[in-house]
Amino acid sequence: MTGRARLTTAIVIAAVAASVSALLVGWAARGSPSSRRARPGATAASPGASAVGGGTTRPRSEVPSLQVRSGPGSPAPPRWPDAATTGPRPGTRLQVRTGTIKVTTDGAVLDGLEVHGDIVVLARNVTIRNCRVIGAGDWAILQRMEAGSGGLTVEDTEISGGGGRPLEFGVLNFAGDLTVRRVNVHAMMSAVQTSQGLIEDSYFHDPKDFPGAHVTLVASGSGPRPGMTFVVRHNAILNPGGQTAAVALYQDFGLNHDVLVQDNLLAGGGYTVYGGAGKYGRPHHIRFIGNVFSRRYFSKGGAFGWGTTWDDSAPGNQWKKNTWEDTGSPVPAP
Repeated sequence: MTGRARLTTAIVIAAVAASVSALLVGWAARGSPSSRRARPGATAASPGASAVGGGTTRPRSEVPSLQVRSGPGSPAPPRWPDAATTGPRPGTRLQVRTGTIKVTTDGAVLDGLEVHGDIVVLARNVTIRNCRVIGAGDWAILQRMEAGSGGLTVEDTEISGGGGRPLEFGVLNFAGDLTVRRVNVHAMMSAVQTSQGLIEDSYFHDPKDFPGAHVTLVASGSGPRPGMTFVVRHNAILNPGGQTAAVALYQDFGLNHDVLVQDNLLAGGGYTVYGGAGKYGRPHHIRFIGNVFSRRYFSKGGAFGWGTTWDDSAPGNQWKKNTWEDTGSPVPAP
């Protein structure tokens, strides 16, 4: 909309239209909150909410009920998550901790930490936010398979390997539900391994390919637990190496099923995606929808192709509206 906002209704009189237009122009002149960090679901923490102190939180933005676009010159929000839209929020003061942090209290919140080591979760409904975890070894964050454990949320966090020693997994889930949101993971062999939960608005990139490594940025070893699903939505998942995948649905431990991979930017690996077929039978209700496959590293998306282990005829499986980044043309089912 240019200049004044237009109000189109059949019965409005000119004087009312002029008054409303003036009001809208006044609102537009006030500006709008920053598009970078007014992110979905962001609210200020209540006093005493953190199990570990030191983090800072920001007040809720006050947004008018009617927002007016500022014209064609305004920059559009980024299409894909990147380093500017993931990780700890600007202004967060991080307290440095070393070694292993074990979380044993249900509902605990870790906020505003820089951990040189790892975090092991043995409780229910734990939240890790506005943190930086620099790890080595098997994992940076682990949700263990304790009785009743699950419900871990990792958000607005950066995870990386130290570089000198391998980090195998950024987030490794052996328990129940998991949410990974607006997380920047790099310098590791695998960003997230889980069989259920939600991964969204995150940036996984620049893994380290150590000898003997299987570099799979998002991996599932079997289908989700009964009543659960696995959703990978609106992430940038970029593996410049020639092995193994950006997103892989394996059958290491059981039949894969009930997975949605949607609206992601996917690139690299030996094959960019593994579709779920394997030794435990025909995967079902696996959906790859609306993803953008990139040829920025390899002409076929991955070193050998864009996909493998896909069963196009299994019940509920869908491959649709997937396109190439450079041409916009459809990516056929593997």
